[in-house]
Amino acid sequence: MSADDNAEAKHIDKMSRIKGLIFSNPVEWIHLFKVAINTFWCRYVLRCVGAGSIVGGKVNMINPSNIRIGRDCLILDQVYMRAGSDGYIHVGRDCAINSYAKIFGHGGVVIGNNAQVGPGALITTTSHDIRKAMKAEFKTVTIGDWAWVGANATVLPGITIGRFAVVGAGSIVTKDVPDFAIVVGNPGKIIGENEVAKAQHG
Repeated sequence: MSADDNAEAKHIDKMSRIKGLIFSNPVEWIHLFKVAINTFWCRYVLRCVGAGSIVGGKVNMINPSNIRIGRDCLILDQVYMRAGSDGYIHVGRDCAINSYAKIFGHGGVVIGNNAQVGPGALITTTSHDIRKAMKAEFKTVTIGDWAWVGANATVLPGITIGRFAVVGAGSIVTKDVPDFAIVVGNPGKIIGENEVAKAQHG
């Protein structure tokens, strides 16, 4: 069974999370009002966010015409996305991009359905060739369905992270990550497999 067949499975339940915040701390109404305004702006003015998606406070989208975020996503506070004038950032449906994550899409970034990017993670598509007077080079980054990039991890240009793969917190990904692989460290090394996901979806 593929990830697409499992449409009811969700990483996050946005409504339960919102209700929990409201009842535990009524002051959250102020923050949620700001989130509602930002979501409206991104969906109906910038037109880069799909139906059912929520965009947190102080999310910064540069070149929004080159950014496309699918439905039912959660983009938390202080996320920074820069597509570049010739690049793009495409995020699938039911994804979570956590606070302070940074995505630089000058060479193109594609994030699959149900993927998660942890807080403070960095995805970059730009490098410089020291043999050519530091000329900028742009390489596409692809993150598969249901992949999880942990907090403060770095994904370098040209990398492909497979379906259901896990990148541990603080890891630096310098090589492609196969489907279901678990990668940790600097440089990132495979230490095992996401066995539960492989049994269900392999």
